[in-house]
Amino acid sequence: MIKFYSASYDASIYLQLPKQNTGLDGILEVGKFYTGTTKEIYRTLIKFSTNDISSSISSNEITGSWKAFLNLKSAFSAELPIDYTLYSYPVSQSWTMGIGKKYDYITTQGVSWQYRDGVNEWSSSGASWYTASAASQSFSYSTDDVRMDVTDIVKLWLSGSIVNDGLIIKHSPTVENDSLNYGYVKFFSKETDTIYEPKLEIVWDDSTFNTGSLSPVTGTAEDGYKVVLTNLKTKYPKDAKIQIRIKGRDKYPLKSFGTTFAYDQSKYLPITTYYQLEDYVTGEIIYPFGVYTKISCDTNGNYFNINLATLPIGRTYELKIKIIENGVSTIISQKSIFEIEY
Repeated sequence: MIKFYSASYDASIYLQLPKQNTGLDGILEVGKFYTGTTKEIYRTLIKFSTNDISSSISSNEITGSWKAFLNLKSAFSAELPIDYTLYSYPVSQSWTMGIGKKYDYITTQGVSWQYRDGVNEWSSSGASWYTASAASQSFSYSTDDVRMDVTDIVKLWLSGSIVNDGLIIKHSPTVENDSLNYGYVKFFSKETDTIYEPKLEIVWDDSTFNTGSLSPVTGTAEDGYKVVLTNLKTKYPKDAKIQIRIKGRDKYPLKSFGTTFAYDQSKYLPITTYYQLEDYVTGEIIYPFGVYTKISCDTNGNYFNINLATLPIGRTYELKIKIIENGVSTIISQKSIFEIEY
């Protein structure tokens, strides 16, 4: 199972704009470079509420060995090195997002390089954070989108070991203090008018596999059996929790003297069966094939659950199925689409 949570607050802070707030910008920035002999450093602050995560754990919706990932979608980047690493640290003081913008609404009200809230200063310039709890992601000839494992930090927040004052995303102290250029990357902020706002992703394996008296499919997905999503609707309300049933049935059932229609008998699919959710218009993969999108099985057949509450509304989505048999993957795409209504 995969759930996404939107950011509550975010803002960028700038070494060369020490008192300026950018809380309502549609862009977040991280970077370090020189203009002549003048050094510029960009850092990003972002905060997610963990209340719903805590409630979901308490209610046993989130179970087992769950993980948390920070997701940031790149809008633009320039002069980045081939290899570099970005870091996230839990912020150690409270801050206020503010209402400023970098270029067209200049204000000191809100967080900045010098101030936490436009009035009270950080304990050290450029924000303060817990250095012992770092998360990181390294890049090498790769996209500059961020999907950073921040599980340990989120668990510290949930346990009450540290207060949740959000994350700061930045380069390492070594990089920020040397004389080299590392360019910059711009990410979409929570104020963006696109679907790419920052997300905190929580993932866990919610699958169970109990076949009961069902028989397995025979042959392969290529030529032996057909896979059908039997109860998929074309539209769902925005906060729905849905269960999609999947039927595996023989393409060419053997004739028998039974009274049931053999072609319509449900059989269970291999345990190595997964689903993928995509944005139908953009092709963006929302939930990828993998351990957290495994298909379950009960005595009635295969199924999987999706919580739509954290997905963008007014969008059309497509479901695809992947079956791995004897090391061979078959992806089944039947234009299985649905829309989340406003």
